[in-house]
Formats: sequence, structure tokens, C-alpha cells
Amino acid sequence: MKQGREVISFDYAMKYILREKSNFDILEGFLYALLNEEVKILEILESENNKNDIDLKSNRVDLLTRDEQNRRMIIEIQYAAESDYLQRLLYETSRTIIDNLPDGARYEEVIKVISISILYFDIGTKCVYKGEMSFRDIKTKENLIPEKADKYIGIKSKKKNYKEIFPEYYLINTRLFNDNVETDLDDWIYMFKNSEVREGATAKSIDKAKERLDVLKMSKKERSKYNNFLDERRKSASQYHTAYTEGIEQGIKQGIKQGIEQGIKQGIEQGIEQNKKEFVKRGLDKKISIAMIAELAELSIEEVKAIIKNLS
Repeated sequence: MKQGREVISFDYAMKYILREKSNFDILEGFLYALLNEEVKILEILESENNKNDIDLKSNRVDLLTRDEQNRRMIIEIQYAAESDYLQRLLYETSRTIIDNLPDGARYEEVIKVISISILYFDIGTKCVYKGEMSFRDIKTKENLIPEKADKYIGIKSKKKNYKEIFPEYYLINTRLFNDNVETDLDDWIYMFKNSEVREGATAKSIDKAKERLDVLKMSKKERSKYNNFLDERRKSASQYHTAYTEGIEQGIKQGIKQGIEQGIKQGIEQGIEQNKKEFVKRGLDKKISIAMIAELAELSIEEVKAIIKNLS
């Protein structure tokens, strides 16, 4: 593998550089390699997680775009694992759909949303996963042919078939990439993972990424800002890892403590029950009446009878 030229990390680029219209072609090149179709970005849309003044310590970076097909694309970089990460993806795509449906509009105006996650933790064992809606016959597993459902996607809808309605999800596990480049998409993932563009890379617009995201071409002020960003990211990652480790250790200690307390409690309860059994058994051996045993043991007659039943 040939070494390449160092470029700005893609999360920093998404925060401060790729939002400029003059740099949309870089994003379009990546999307072309991922989706295998031409993409023309019209604008970057604002959302709570999609602002220029995002806190440097933020765990993730979101970029919400609109293309000429009126699709919304959520491009997200995520460094730290979250136990409910997949639910959050579902929530964000659903929220985007709702936010972009005008009040009183018909359902046929629902937009297509594509969620793209560039991950620096591992979901699964492969590098790139795609998730999409499909309808299958429960017996034959045959897919619903789009043409058979066309009349149910709205008479005014510009969608060609139902697959153009439901969200799509892409999970890119950068850490699982083996640096072996075989496709244009591999060239982009190589850049995400290594923060450099591979020498000889031919993917569409990746040469522009190398040119415009070149670290060496940053001014002293820009380089200082970038270094601060990297420092904050490392610090944030370290703090997260520390909190995560301490959380595990605290959980183990708490579990051990609870286990001991629970064990003692169970032991006492079992001991008491065993003593009751022994007392009732000895009383029966001495021909003491059930009523007398109950009175001496401070038990009800029903409790004594239940113990006798378990003795047999």
C-alpha cells in the first residue's frame, strides 16, 4: 500500500470546511462511491446537531444535506459507542421525515432519508453494512416486486417505487478496514481511517479532497485551531474511556457488594426456614400437637401444616 498525503481529519472537515458550497463536490464524490449514483447536493440544512459552532468536545458530528432529488442525507461521524446507537439512528431519520413534512400535507409528500454513519467503533464484523426496508412473502421469502406496489405510493408522488420512500442506513466501520483498496469507496474509507489520501487514488473528487484538505496548506492560525480540535478530541476520548472503565469497575464492585448482601440475606432466610423445619420435625417426633408447635414456634397452624407437607 502506497503512503499518501496527510489531510485534515474528516470530522474537522465536516464541521468547518465541507459546509461551504464550493466544497460540496468532495461530499458528492464520497456519496457517488457509496450509493453508486450521481448525487448533486443543493444545500446544507441546519439542525440541533448541525451547526458551525458545535462544541469541540461533541462525541459526534452530523451533516444534514438536501440533494436535487429532494432526499435528505444525514452524514454522521461517531467515535464512542452508545448502547442505544441504532435506536438513535431510527429516531433521527424519523424526526427528519416528520420535520420535513409540511402541516396538513399528504403522506405522499414524505421525503426519502439516507443515514450514513462513519464509525470509529465496531458494529458487527464487516466494514460496510447497508440496511433498507424490504417486504417478503412469509412462506416463500419472495420479495414484493416494486411495480406491484406502485399504485400505493401516492398519485402525485414523484417516487418511482416504494424503495424510494423508506429510509436507508449505511454503517461504515473504519477500524475494520484492512487498508486493501479495491473500489472507489475503499479509497474514501482509507482516508477516513488514516487521515490521508492514498497515492494513486482514483475515486471521483478524492483528488479535490487531497488538495483542499491538505494539512500543509493551512495557515499558522488554521493549524493552531486544528491542533486544538485534535487535542480536545483526544481529551474527550480519554475522558469517555476513563468514565467507561470506572463505570465498569464501579458496576463490578456494586455487583459484588449486592451479591454478598443478597447472599447473606438468602443465607439467613434459608437458615430460618431450615430451623423452622427442624423445630417442627422434632415436635412431631415428640408427639406434640400441631397447635402447640405453632404456638411455641410463633407460627400459624397453616404455616406448620405447610412445613409438614414439605417434610413428607
